[in-house]
Amino acid sequence: MREVVLDICGLGLILYSPPAVMHIAEGEDYLQAQFWEPADVARHVMECQLTAFGTGSPGTFRLQFIDGPPDEQSVQAAAFKLRLGLQVHGGTVCVRDLYDLMEWSTECSVAQQIPVADGWYRLTVSSSPPPSGILGDGQLIEIALERVGHKPTLRWEGVPSLCS
Repeated sequence: MREVVLDICGLGLILYSPPAVMHIAEGEDYLQAQFWEPADVARHVMECQLTAFGTGSPGTFRLQFIDGPPDEQSVQAAAFKLRLGLQVHGGTVCVRDLYDLMEWSTECSVAQQIPVADGWYRLTVSSSPPPSGILGDGQLIEIALERVGHKPTLRWEGVPSLCS
């Protein structure tokens, strides 16, 4: 299990492998230009290259990455859950604040990188409100990285929202 602790200002998180975002220019406001409309977010999520989900709140999130299929009992017990897909290139997945897309930098802190073997993954994302009841107050989000042989079949028409 690997953990990334992230303080975010935005209302969501993005996950990607660095080669998948090489087309975004340094300093570009990619959020406004390409990631603002729900249909644009859905298109990105369906492509499984730059994926995202809404957290419902800024704050501090503890992301625990688990290799393999999720524990279905834990997923069922979680108040919030969703499924995403991701293609990993170059053995690295970066996890960042959605608002990083407003002034893009290719730099991804080592603390926000996790090593993952190349290939297609189905991501099962689950969470519940933290003990305080306040979203983003040290909230735990579990992400199961289940390797699959092909691009996962997804259906999103808007922004995937975890905590709604």
